[in-house]
Amino acid sequence: MSRYGFRWHSLSGILALAFAISIPMIGHLSAQESKTNDPSPFGMDRFYARRQALMDSLGTGVALLFSQGEETETGYVADGDFWYLTGIDEPGAVLMLAPGEPYREMLFLTPRNPEAERWTGWTPDLTDSLQQAWMYNHIGRTGGKDWWIMEAMKHTPILHLISRPVGVDDPLPPDLELYQKVTARIPGVSIENSQSLLESMRMIKSPDEIAAIEKAIGITHAGLSDVLAAMQPGTTEYQLEAVLETSFKNNGSQYMAFPAIIAAGGNSHFLHYQKRHDTLQAGQLLLCDVGAKWDRYSADITRTVPIDGKFTPDQAEIYNLVLKAQEKAIAAVKPGATSYEVHEAAKQVFREAGYVDDFWHWTGHHLGLDVHDPSDEATPLAPGMVITVEPGIYLPDRQFGIRIEDDILVTKDSHKVLSSDIPKTLEDVEAWVAGVKK
Repeated sequence: MSRYGFRWHSLSGILALAFAISIPMIGHLSAQESKTNDPSPFGMDRFYARRQALMDSLGTGVALLFSQGEETETGYVADGDFWYLTGIDEPGAVLMLAPGEPYREMLFLTPRNPEAERWTGWTPDLTDSLQQAWMYNHIGRTGGKDWWIMEAMKHTPILHLISRPVGVDDPLPPDLELYQKVTARIPGVSIENSQSLLESMRMIKSPDEIAAIEKAIGITHAGLSDVLAAMQPGTTEYQLEAVLETSFKNNGSQYMAFPAIIAAGGNSHFLHYQKRHDTLQAGQLLLCDVGAKWDRYSADITRTVPIDGKFTPDQAEIYNLVLKAQEKAIAAVKPGATSYEVHEAAKQVFREAGYVDDFWHWTGHHLGLDVHDPSDEATPLAPGMVITVEPGIYLPDRQFGIRIEDDILVTKDSHKVLSSDIPKTLEDVEAWVAGVKK
C-alpha cells in the first residue's frame, strides 16, 4: 500500500525478542469470564514475554498505554501497540507497567454495565482466575489507576511515554495528557520519551508473526484470484470489492488490513483511490492494492492486470519497466541496507528510462500488525523485519498507473519474498487472468 516511507526506530538491543520466552499458561476462566473478547491465538504467554522485554528496557519508572482502537463490524479492535502488549480488545482499557514496583504489570478495565451487556455481550469479572489467565499482577477498574500512579511516583518519579507520536496539531494522547496532570501535582516527576523502545520491538517479527503474515498473504492471493475471475467489462469497482471481501472472509480473515484500492482505467493513477464507483471497460488496466489480516497480522499486495486479459504494447512497456524497478529494489533488501538504498535502486531504473518524475512516492514501508508498522528511516534493515517494496509509474495523460507490490522478509544474509507465489511477470499475469476465467 503506497505511503510515504520506511520509518524505522533504533533496535535498542531488543532483537532477541523475536525468539521470546514461553511462559506456561496458568489458571482458567470462569464461565462468565470466558464470554469476554477471546484472547489472541498466540497465547497470553507471548504478550507476557513482550511486556517483560519492554520493562527490562525501561529499567525503572512507570509507563501507561491506553487502548485506542476502533469499532468495526466484528466489534472493538484495539490499536496495534496495545494489542501487541496485551492481546486483548477491551475498549477503554489501560495498561500500566512499573518495573520497580511489587505490582509490575497492571491492567485496568472499564466498569461493567450489566444493562449494556445485555445488548453488546459480557465483559469480565475481576477475579484471581482472570489475573492468572491473562498474566497480570493486578487487574482493576480504570477508576483506580490514578491512585496506583500516584503511589508509584513516591518511589520512582519517572513517567515513560511509549505510545506512538502524534502530529503537533493533533489532540494530546491520553497518556501524555495524564502525565502532564501528574507532573503538575508532584514536583520532581519527569516525562521521558521512550517511544522508540516499543517501536523497535515491533520492527523485528518473531517466527509466529511471520507465519501469520504469510497466512494473510495466502488469503490475499486467493482474494485476488477471485477478483480476476469476476473482472470483466461492465463490472463495477465496488462489485469487485465485494468479491474480495467475501473471499477474505470465506478464507478465515476476520479483518481487511486496510480499505481496498480497486481502481480501473484512469483511477489507477490515484495513489489511494477509494470511490469505487466506475465501471470497468475493455482495454483498461485494473490496479488492486489489497490485503487481508490473519491473527491480526497484515498482508499488503498490489497487482496491476489487464481487464481484457492482454496488455497493450504501451501498457506492457510501462509494466515491464515497473517490474524491473521492483526487482532492483528487492535485490537491494538485505541486512544493513537502508531505506534510501532500496528506494534509490528503484528510482535509478526510472531515471535511466526517463520516467523518474512519474514515480510519486516512497518505495515501501514496514508491515506487521499495522499495514504501516512502526519504523524509523535511520535504522538499517535487520533480520526479522518485514517490509513492502512497491514502485509505480503514474501517467494521467495515458489514463493508467501501474504499481507492483510484494512483502519481503529480511533474512540473516539476504531476503525472502513472502508473496512470491502471486504471479507478477507480464506473461504470468496474463496466464493468471486466463486461468481463473476457465
